[in-house]
Amino acid sequence: MNQKQWSLDTSSFMVLVGESEEFRYRTMQRSLLECLAAAPVAGLQSYLHSTHSLCEATGLSYFSPFGLKHAPLRNMRLTHSIHHQKLLQDGQCRVYHIPEDRPLCEWSRWVLCWTITTWVAFSAIVATLVLSGKLSWIGLTNSTVFVGWSILARLADRYCMENATLNTSSPDAHDAIFILGRRNSCLVLEGRRGDIAKWTGCGIRQKPGALVEAILYLRRISTLCVLFMVFLTIPNGTTCDQVAFIAVNLLGQVNVLIGQGLAANLCFSHLSLVETNSVPTRTHVYAFLLRKFGDGVWVDAAGLLPKMDVWRSWRALCVQDISSDGKELYEQCEALSTSGRLSHRTKR
Repeated sequence: MNQKQWSLDTSSFMVLVGESEEFRYRTMQRSLLECLAAAPVAGLQSYLHSTHSLCEATGLSYFSPFGLKHAPLRNMRLTHSIHHQKLLQDGQCRVYHIPEDRPLCEWSRWVLCWTITTWVAFSAIVATLVLSGKLSWIGLTNSTVFVGWSILARLADRYCMENATLNTSSPDAHDAIFILGRRNSCLVLEGRRGDIAKWTGCGIRQKPGALVEAILYLRRISTLCVLFMVFLTIPNGTTCDQVAFIAVNLLGQVNVLIGQGLAANLCFSHLSLVETNSVPTRTHVYAFLLRKFGDGVWVDAAGLLPKMDVWRSWRALCVQDISSDGKELYEQCEALSTSGRLSHRTKR
């Protein structure tokens, strides 16, 4: 007789989001203000795992026309920000530049405002239920301990994890990468080679040292304790206790969703949007990239175009006539190719 596998899953308390969203937010590397938000984590189970999955996380694949290489994005903050901002939505080609200096932006103030809002909301939830006279020590303890532990867990992530370092040759040389979307879209990131390497190749890693290992080990033990406390006490609490715990967890879910949005906007506030182009077809994307980076060996290295005669003809014509529509040029090349084949058959 086959037995169904089961596991204790705190996401049963989460109506909207759970461990996957929490993991995604962790890989985006919260700022200190984000760590101090008075909201519980949305995926308690993710803190039972080692940091290996955080360090090994990779995102979209990019290509460097200057370095002639394919590689996965290791900067997960950039990866999730691209998804959140829908920058690879069909029909758009965008070019961003990494400036050398970027002043403090407005989104940093929004992060501060949201952190303060979480404290006000948490205080309001607890105060309302305490004044109702129906909240017992179970609801109060679970809510405050869960929020307090979540703040410490996020601070532990921030202290124990760091950006990986890269030794880049010629860091001041010009460089660029592009990411192709699902169909007809792409994103270009350009700037100094050292900056491009930081934005694409620098993932996160665990800091070395016995203190870091001790902190992470202590966090895993405390996570188990909090998990057991929740499942042993909340089912025995009053309705008001359970309402309090659900309300606090809903605040945690909202914090993850809003926090990701603020982090994504903050990420792209450090970049300058150079241009946006409408690309109705994939052929327009190819034309945009060819005219952007020129007809060089990178085209074959990237495997950008199909290996057909019509595409070879179009490739040469596209960089010569930069004012014409890329799709119309392809249709002309295709018509010439077809007529050429028909003429050859007629002669035979």
